[in-house]
Amino acid sequence: MSRWFTETIVDNGRLPLFFLLVSFLLAFLFIRFSVRMIRAEVSWWPGNVTPGGMHIHHVMFGLIMVLISGFSLVAIANYHTPVANCILASVFGVGSALMLDEFALILHLRDVYWAEEGRASIDAVFVAVAITGLYLLGVHPIGFAGDFDAYQQDRSLVTLALVLGGLAFQLALAAVTLLKGKLWTGLVGLFFVPLLIVGASRLGRPGSPWARWRYADKPSKQAKAWSREKRFREPMIHAKIVVQEALSGRFGVPVNIAPVDIAPVQELPVAATPQAPKPPLPNRVLATIRWRSTRRRLRRPPVWRLPTLLVLFFLILALVLVVVDAELAGSDGNVTVDSSLDIGATATLLAVIAGGMITLTGLVFTAITLAMQFGASQISVRVVPMLQQEAIMRWSIGMFLSTFVFAIVIASDIALSGQSSSPVLSTSIAILLSFVSAFLFIGLVARVGMILNSSRLLRWLAAQGRTSIVRMYPAVRESAPTTSANSAVVPEPDDGASSPEETSTVRLTQLSPDGRVLLAVNLAGIQRMASSWGVTVQLMPTIGEFVAQDAVLFRVEGPQLRVRPHKLMAALVFGDTHSPTVSPAASLQAIVDIALKALSPAINDPGRAVQAMDHLEDLLMTLAPRVHAEAEDSALTRVRGTRRTWGDYVAVATDEIRHFSRGSTQVQRRLRSLFETLRAACPPDQHPPLLARLSALDAQVAREWSGSLDVGLASVADPQGLGSEMGAMGRILPLRLGVEPAE
Repeated sequence: MSRWFTETIVDNGRLPLFFLLVSFLLAFLFIRFSVRMIRAEVSWWPGNVTPGGMHIHHVMFGLIMVLISGFSLVAIANYHTPVANCILASVFGVGSALMLDEFALILHLRDVYWAEEGRASIDAVFVAVAITGLYLLGVHPIGFAGDFDAYQQDRSLVTLALVLGGLAFQLALAAVTLLKGKLWTGLVGLFFVPLLIVGASRLGRPGSPWARWRYADKPSKQAKAWSREKRFREPMIHAKIVVQEALSGRFGVPVNIAPVDIAPVQELPVAATPQAPKPPLPNRVLATIRWRSTRRRLRRPPVWRLPTLLVLFFLILALVLVVVDAELAGSDGNVTVDSSLDIGATATLLAVIAGGMITLTGLVFTAITLAMQFGASQISVRVVPMLQQEAIMRWSIGMFLSTFVFAIVIASDIALSGQSSSPVLSTSIAILLSFVSAFLFIGLVARVGMILNSSRLLRWLAAQGRTSIVRMYPAVRESAPTTSANSAVVPEPDDGASSPEETSTVRLTQLSPDGRVLLAVNLAGIQRMASSWGVTVQLMPTIGEFVAQDAVLFRVEGPQLRVRPHKLMAALVFGDTHSPTVSPAASLQAIVDIALKALSPAINDPGRAVQAMDHLEDLLMTLAPRVHAEAEDSALTRVRGTRRTWGDYVAVATDEIRHFSRGSTQVQRRLRSLFETLRAACPPDQHPPLLARLSALDAQVAREWSGSLDVGLASVADPQGLGSEMGAMGRILPLRLGVEPAE
């Protein structure tokens, strides 16, 4: 393999083309992986580039890279710079991949990335890979495969005419083949002329320009063309689509599911009244896609997985580059790629990189451990598992260890092989990995700083909470329901459902390796299963509950013959922590924990508690128009359970803080301001939970404070806690500009 690579690629000057093809493939696979992660709404993936709210497509980055690398290649064309040529060819390949990945967008001048028209981008990528691969193997198209060799030997007009006539005939065959709708046959036939003869001589595809021009008055040929299309072409197209979607994702499926009254995955529904109109369930395919996306998002990967994969990848890359550098150095001792680095200096540099990386890894472990200890003792134990799953921590540790392993392998090869020239590619990549590790270290320091900074941590938790609110309650509430606040109406079963005398339970008998906190429920899937089995299913725990061993998960009413408990269990996702990305209640609980820790006697920091209530108010204001204060209609006629109401969210966000606010005028004033702000913004049907807590706060103030001044201070609503004596109810005074005193 090494000899073939040297003779076919290196000796023939095709090494830059090899780097172009490899970088093209890697960039295409990466960008497709990235857009699939964005489409799946993976929380830790960076997402789209949207500076100032404007979405910048990656075709722009590809265009810039192609222009810069292409200009540079032309500028240094007269110089012998093999390393620079390989690097610029790699940049050109990356840019070309980014551009061709959005070829359909350029062709249609609109965003058809995930539409059916978007398949044109994958076809363009396949064509580019095929042509580049043929060039790399030394196969040239018409006109570049020695067609003019005969004319070079015999410079006569007859020979020139024959050569030009042969080229014209071959190009005509290619044009006819393409007009018959045989794109791949025509393109590959430019390299293998017999394919052009076959493609041009056979019937054209139905719908092609040739068929429209030549078969309009020939029904027999049209029928024969359609028969061949169904017999031969459609299986090939199906296989191509399978390969396309395996690499790039599914086309023609909307990214976002249209809002419905009950989302397929949410906390818990309250069953609908039989008289209420039933909104349709989401499309089964779309609901399945969303459920799988939710399950992938909630099932956190082990911390060790990404670092292990990175170390293995760079270990293999180091072994491959050792062989490539040896080939570049020349098997006979002649250096193909010259380097100004001394071999001793290179070995020293690699040793420094390896030592620095292993030291940095130890420092990172120490910093993370201290940050987690501080977070658990000073902030909240709920926050620590969330921060442990941060992608920046796994990437940092993985890159540090990978750089260490990579540098060790290259340095060991230098010491053992006794080569006289420096490994240029390996050393360059080691230096690049060092810079990447440095940037990751900066990002890790910023993330650890967020843990130590309670204000930034509160903002992060609030942002996660807003995301979960929008995901769980996509539609804004428009009108108040008419049923009572705590009622849960049991629906009548559909036609064919049996009486509820036959009842069974599904219990948690096998512990989940991911934890036992219920994180998500596939309600649409349970509804379909219950309808198929002719039963009614009641979900017993709620989202965020810890499910004990042998606890009841489902109560199934109806004929038990077709019930499959393992399928019901597959509709649940368990985990270790009720994180803010799961539901709004988890975000509220995490922020409340920070406020309670601040109000504890050991810390006694009411200012931090006021900051926490600022974000609690923001989340409740976001929830208010989206959550019904009472039971709401549901499309799930065979699934029963309970869900959190507006009163539940208000209780989660404020009751514990109210209990722990004894003796703190600042916290009581801020809490009163929170209730008053919500009461002014919410409709009347959402006022009872707020009024009840305002009354409880008044009674608490009357019990705790005896002096008229203290009672007056604690009874005032103040959005700053203690920003002024009269708080938000103070008199509005005229403002004055500051005047500099006269000298």
